[in-house]
Amino acid sequence: MTIKRALVSVYDKSKINILIDYFIKNKVEVLSTGGTAKYLKSLSSKINLVEISKYTKFTEILNGRVKTLHPKIHSGLLADKKNKKHLEEMEVSKFNFIDLVVVNLYPFEKISSNSRNSDEKCIENIDIGGPTMIRAAAKNYKNVITLSNPDQYDVFVNEIRDNGFISKDTRKKLAGLAFENTAYYESLISSWFNKDNTAICETNSSIPLKKIKDLRYGENPHQSGAYYKYGNNKLSQINGKSLSFNNIYDLESAVELSYEFEKNSCVIVKHGNPCGVALDNIQHKAYKKALTCDKTSAFGGVVAFNQEVNEKTATQIAKIFTEIVIAPDFSTKAKDLLSKKKNLILIKYKKTKKQKKFHIKSTPNFILVQEKDRKIISKSDLHFQTTKNPSKNDIDDMIFAFTVAKHVNSNAIVLASNLSTLGIGVGQTSRIDSTILAISKMKKNFKNSKPVLASDGFFPFPDIIKLCSANNIKGIIQPGGSLNDRIVIESANEKEIPIVFTNIRHFRH
Repeated sequence: MTIKRALVSVYDKSKINILIDYFIKNKVEVLSTGGTAKYLKSLSSKINLVEISKYTKFTEILNGRVKTLHPKIHSGLLADKKNKKHLEEMEVSKFNFIDLVVVNLYPFEKISSNSRNSDEKCIENIDIGGPTMIRAAAKNYKNVITLSNPDQYDVFVNEIRDNGFISKDTRKKLAGLAFENTAYYESLISSWFNKDNTAICETNSSIPLKKIKDLRYGENPHQSGAYYKYGNNKLSQINGKSLSFNNIYDLESAVELSYEFEKNSCVIVKHGNPCGVALDNIQHKAYKKALTCDKTSAFGGVVAFNQEVNEKTATQIAKIFTEIVIAPDFSTKAKDLLSKKKNLILIKYKKTKKQKKFHIKSTPNFILVQEKDRKIISKSDLHFQTTKNPSKNDIDDMIFAFTVAKHVNSNAIVLASNLSTLGIGVGQTSRIDSTILAISKMKKNFKNSKPVLASDGFFPFPDIIKLCSANNIKGIIQPGGSLNDRIVIESANEKEIPIVFTNIRHFRH
């Protein structure tokens, strides 16, 4: 396939010089739009350059909104050189074939992500001509080569230098990437237009996902993996080895819970579940309390804070093996101290006010989309069910424990005292088993403790009440809603254990 004519129209002009020598050496006629044409001229006066307005004999109008949307351009892009009728029509119209398209798009993503930019500015950065040309060329990949990203220029130049042509396989691959680029671009625009929509999604939905990088592997070494940008929050790694698939999942779980609290918080996560959570006015004390909850599980875990990490806290963290520490920032001394551990990953996490509304999960056959669970329980949401009421401190502990339970895989049971977890029962197939697990963990580290218990779902039977009574549990917070609520409450009254209902369930799978 001989390239006689190329159309070049790029916002991102990086690496375009890679193509210049090829254009000059092979006497390629280059059609170009205003800004790109000026840039190409500045690189070399030897390029056979024709501005599109002169080529089409049509001056751009509507402040540049219409310039490449012309039959002479799109016939050149879409004509099938093996179709006799196409050839005849091109000859009658005196239209020329276009063999190469080098196009990238207006920076809608950059402009629309800046909250200071007006709607009008965002709309003017919706590219119309660019995607249209890219898609036309990609559809006709058997006759046209499409370069929609500057990173593809080297591929083009190297292959055509080595082989004298671009193979059909390469052209098809470039076409696929072109449609991928325009699909992502359209999804950004769709998301921007629907940003105030309260519905989960319409009949058809698009999710803009930008690949950040390949991962070493997925959940296990035999699985490949990558991660993509979806949310608005910014992660900035300042130390340590590359993040793994599991690292990213764990750190997101940890930081989501840490930001549930206004008070100084410390959250330790292992395999997607909290194994220690505590609040304290003094940060290193919060860390120590969270760690004490389950030191065994905390080994090699992820530690998240909702405030800047100070030197005293960093000194405590450095004493045991930790995979990741994540916080809004680190003091200079804390960063220097923790950075001495080469494999310890330090992440600065800036939580933005603009949060994604939806939570996405996948199965082998479906993408599941739901509204994020943002419900935060306060004292006004509590419904006291028993004769005996909890104390003020117990109520604070109940709300704390119930908030933690929201981030624990169901069935979830959380035992807490003095705004610190004492035992967490995770992911058992029965609630009684989760309770037994939480109590067994508590007994390893805390003697003679009298915690409150939080459950993410209602109690189906009163058996948990008997278990609570036998283990000094002094209060229970749960959603309520069981057919056996009355029996459960009667059992609690008999054991003099206060029960509080929230009427809110926090299942997490």
